[in-house]
Amino acid sequence: MTESSKAKEWPRAVIMDLDGTLIDSAPDIANALNKAIADEGIDTFSLEEVRFMIGGGVPKLVERAFDARSLPHDDKMQAVIAGVMSYYIDVPAANTTIYEGVVETLTTLRAKGLKVGLCTNKPQNITEKALNELGLTAYFDAIVGGTADTPRKPDPLTLKMAADQLGTPVDDCLLVGDSGADKGAAEALGMTVFLVEYGYCKTPVSELNPDGTLPKMSDLLERLFPADALQVRG
Repeated sequence: MTESSKAKEWPRAVIMDLDGTLIDSAPDIANALNKAIADEGIDTFSLEEVRFMIGGGVPKLVERAFDARSLPHDDKMQAVIAGVMSYYIDVPAANTTIYEGVVETLTTLRAKGLKVGLCTNKPQNITEKALNELGLTAYFDAIVGGTADTPRKPDPLTLKMAADQLGTPVDDCLLVGDSGADKGAAEALGMTVFLVEYGYCKTPVSELNPDGTLPKMSDLLERLFPADALQVRG
């Protein structure tokens, strides 16, 4: 296979992060967190404060909340983690929105014959319920969320699991995410990674030196299928 023909066939699969990449789930995460910490007599947080705590899964979210309140990482923290999980599974997508261009992008990727996977630190059961409520499940050939037995990104294990479920070598996959955790997981596998600029990352994603940045999700289509974009403009 020549380099030019290989380039035309790449990528064979696109793996997406979820929170901050495909959906703005901060309102429902904030609701679950605030209910759980209020149960323990802890002051609640504003939505914008919670946005800066998201990333790394529920335990990391609660850890950041406790740090923000200068609280010890004790049994109460474990109670809050359990509370967040309980409240969130009940209402995972009531106020969650899909970012602009996401449905168009997922539809086009599948129409082009690419496999599409999802790899998120969000717990598997909450992920599946949220995707169902948002009408996104059918777009994915593989859905890998967090479990008690798997480490969270930036550990590369779940990302490798997603690639394996898609039946695609990691160097034929592209990860699209929004954080340093996504960059770290992809880098560990030698997988190409693009980061969206509108997600929950606490620093400009360009400072993480990904392989590409996307001001909006639909820009991914122009990056992968430039000939189509030229035809439309022509």
